Amino acid sequence: MYPELYSTIQHVEKNLLITDAAKSRLQTLIDYVQQQVNHQQQIDLHFICTHNSRRSQLAQIWAQTAAAYYRIQNVCCYSGGTETTALYAKVIAILRKQGFQVYKITDGNNPVYAVKYNANALPVIGFSKTI
Repeated sequence: MYPELYSTIQHVEKNLLITDAAKSRLQTLIDYVQQQVNHQQQIDLHFICTHNSRRSQLAQIWAQTAAAYYRIQNVCCYSGGTETTALYAKVIAILRKQGFQVYKITDGNNPVYAVKYNANALPVIGFSKTI
């Protein structure tokens, strides 16, 4: 994992406060992931929002990164939206600031980006897409 990103994660781990209500809402997801890990099964996580330009992209990238950080194998994260727009430019800037390496692969109205959390891992491919 890139050192700056590793530091970001450690800072979040140390300072993040998750309410009991949020933990309760996440329990179904936690149970699913744990069950898949226990049975050495594929873990597919899908993050959906309207435009697939901000929240769902960040969720996909961070979930894949967290799986690597916590050494949870067989995780594949996806994102999508009900409309296609483009990955928001500020999302790219935020990811870079947090320590990700981000490379633009294509130009156009909906550019494609490779987002890397580790030099030796496959990138998360980011672009807006519909479900």
